[in-house]
Amino acid sequence: MSINYNQKFQSSTTPIFKNYVTLKGHYNKVLSISWHPDNVHIVTAAQDGFLIVWDSTTGFKKSLIQLDDPWITSTDISPNGELIATGGLEDACIVYKLYTEPNNNQRNSKSTVSIFKGHQEYISDLSFMSNNTIITSSGDRSLIHWDINKGQKTRTFYGHLGDVLSVSVHPLDTQNIFISSSSDRFVNVWDVRVPMKIRSFQTSITHDCSSLKFFPDGNSFSVGCDDGSLKLFDLRSDCQIGNYGFDLVHKKFGVPRLNQIEKGQLINSSSILIDDNHSSSGLISINSSMIAALDNPGVLSIDFSKSGRLMFVSYADYSNVVVWDTITGQIVNSLDGHKDVISKVQVSKDGLGIATGSRDSLTKIWSI
Repeated sequence: MSINYNQKFQSSTTPIFKNYVTLKGHYNKVLSISWHPDNVHIVTAAQDGFLIVWDSTTGFKKSLIQLDDPWITSTDISPNGELIATGGLEDACIVYKLYTEPNNNQRNSKSTVSIFKGHQEYISDLSFMSNNTIITSSGDRSLIHWDINKGQKTRTFYGHLGDVLSVSVHPLDTQNIFISSSSDRFVNVWDVRVPMKIRSFQTSITHDCSSLKFFPDGNSFSVGCDDGSLKLFDLRSDCQIGNYGFDLVHKKFGVPRLNQIEKGQLINSSSILIDDNHSSSGLISINSSMIAALDNPGVLSIDFSKSGRLMFVSYADYSNVVVWDTITGQIVNSLDGHKDVISKVQVSKDGLGIATGSRDSLTKIWSI
């Protein structure tokens, strides 16, 4: 007797998601979001030059940090919840003291803890590996491991032949193992104790690997490319075990929107001019690789449910989050409500909350 595994593993009920809070406070694109380890607070970073700490249950602002670099590409919060790190187009990783409640010390002292400079190009992504260490990826084709207490880098990792676009830390061995994806179309596996990559996966032949995320058990990872393709690789078998085709997204949600330059925004190979009354940065010198960091095509962000059964993905051509079943390879739902591209989707540590930050300046909190 033959078994239809897609039918066997098909969930009896479609997962339902409810948007219970919308966070309104930024007046420009939300570029990154990070859940606090307490699963209640969330931090959003926007192109208006501010970090805002929110209570995700009430939607109230708790504190605010003015950024040294408003051109943010990534943020992450330390495991103990006391620090937040930011990376952006100005080549620096900046670490701030994080307050989840209004604090007089925040008003009377500078919240900047450390400024790490060592990359020669923009910082594309970063992640805490412990309360004291951070890994950053950059358009200069390298990754750097930083020690906050020492205030310096401890190791630089070389091995990619193109811009390093994303980094993900192993969920169980957080202090040692991490992976990186690049425009060279490879994903490399690294150990901070070893100066060279310990494994490499070619994930595409023709397209850059723009985003990746470890599976919750740390035995596999998902990688998204700038053509919208999405694949799951297993570290134990050294091979691809899942494929989540962009054609299914087209069939489900229609022809993708045209990528158009927004009104008032001029982009060319030498500069970006933001014609916005609220912009805090005006004209800055920028190259074509930085433009790609700001406006990646294809897959923008990936995260998993706590069990790994569901995978949440945002695409550059759609204003929703597509929810995939990792076993059947089918789309089971979507998170709809934003009016522009979703820059980041992230699931809380306890798996009960999902946050989406969008270029429409809003952040939405969802529950299952």
